[in-house]
Amino acid sequence: MSIEGIKRKLQGMISPRRFTHSVNVMETAEQLAHKYGEDVEKAALAGLVHDCAKGLAPDVTFDLCKKYGIIIDEIMRKEPSLLHGMVGSCLARDVFGIDCPDLLAAIADHTMGRPGMDKLSRIVFIADYIEPGRDYPGIEKIAEAAQESLEKAIVAGIDCTIADILQKGKLLHPNTVETRNWALGLLESGEVRYGKVQTEK
Repeated sequence: MSIEGIKRKLQGMISPRRFTHSVNVMETAEQLAHKYGEDVEKAALAGLVHDCAKGLAPDVTFDLCKKYGIIIDEIMRKEPSLLHGMVGSCLARDVFGIDCPDLLAAIADHTMGRPGMDKLSRIVFIADYIEPGRDYPGIEKIAEAAQESLEKAIVAGIDCTIADILQKGKLLHPNTVETRNWALGLLESGEVRYGKVQTEK
């Protein structure tokens, strides 16, 4: 399916506001891919469809999890929106015919993050935070961090997420904390892989 065909199909699956956000994430992911030497087409496609399962009713989400064998923990059951990345990855494969493993992983990873995320997943994770339609306290810091390293932007983004979750009194999933600690560990050890400090052989 062409990118334009995917756009048309996606418009029928999500709200107009969510579609605009998705296009913005696509374009931001493209920019980050150019900056950090990632496959631009993969980044664009993952950014476009990353929220294809966003906004589904909880019962529909749970049914799809059962269909696809996605394990739901207690926090996910109480906060079903946490599942939209993993469900979206499955829908991207079945609805849009996307079969690239790292692209599907980027869609699955964008909600809570994952320690050890590859470069494509990091790019989509960050693009979701800083696309131009976003407006929230701290976005400037995340956008600035994204110009230095993907890892620094991950930490800055998750710090904002944690502050927001605590302020709202909602449940914080340990995957998010583990992702932050992993990225922070890379920064503190000087093992930044995608940024100014380059240690990867």
